[in-house]
Amino acid sequence: MRIKKLLFTTDFSEPARQALPHALELARKFGSQIIVLHVRTLFTDDPSNVEYQFLDEDRYEDFLDKNLKKASQPLSSEVSFETAVVRNVSPAAGIVEYAEENKVDMIVMGTHGRSALGHFFLGSVAEKVVRHAPCPVLSVGPKGQDHYIDQPDHAEILAPFDFSEHSIAAVGKALELAEAFGANVHVLYVLEQEVHPAFFATWKLSVEQHLGEIRSNAIKALEEELGEATAARVDLTVKIGDDRSDREISRYCRDKDIDLIVMGTHGLSGIDRALLGSTTERVIRKAPCPVLTFKLE
Repeated sequence: MRIKKLLFTTDFSEPARQALPHALELARKFGSQIIVLHVRTLFTDDPSNVEYQFLDEDRYEDFLDKNLKKASQPLSSEVSFETAVVRNVSPAAGIVEYAEENKVDMIVMGTHGRSALGHFFLGSVAEKVVRHAPCPVLSVGPKGQDHYIDQPDHAEILAPFDFSEHSIAAVGKALELAEAFGANVHVLYVLEQEVHPAFFATWKLSVEQHLGEIRSNAIKALEEELGEATAARVDLTVKIGDDRSDREISRYCRDKDIDLIVMGTHGLSGIDRALLGSTTERVIRKAPCPVLTFKLE
């Protein structure tokens, strides 16, 4: 894994501040340059509002300059960095466009933790960036989540698995990161099946008899794609899901003190995403630790 240019996005909020140590840790490990980016959004004020006032551009420029210096202060003596301000119709569009134009290798951003109805109607900047970014995205949740730490130490990395190309590639990415951080890699396969509640106990009992075979098949799939020696470096767990897979993944992270989740995105789109979301996006919302996502090349 090569990370020459690392884009750290900030809106000067607390979640953004909490994500900065993760960008700094990655930059140290991979010798990356950090670009601190702020997106100015257009049309955010309503001229018909009685309290509307024309923006004092000089004062706003001073505000941006002061806050970008403050946001970059922890980087000044650690790594090479620069700051940038762009204008766009939305933060997500500005971030994705900047990443494409400047050939960024990874984006690091904080998430505000909006949930439930707010997600349904609005989504979040992080989820929109994850969908459209041309490079991997590291999403760092609010500090209130259980396993957030100010000084990241990626000792335990989790790659959820479902036999898809995306999940096998995620295991490969997790192993690359583990080599850089000296971390352990966990692979979790959650057996998720929608059955009538009256039949769940019977289904669970029948599946338990085949857990060993399922685990063997999962190991074989990883060996075929990554090689036997590489696959042997992971700790693979097969779990019967009592709930949705994203909740089981979060539960596993808490139980095992996972520091980072690595996932591929499946590209769910249109009405399916609007109504259901995707497992990856639900994990980003609920996970107790940062989530690194990427698209399959």
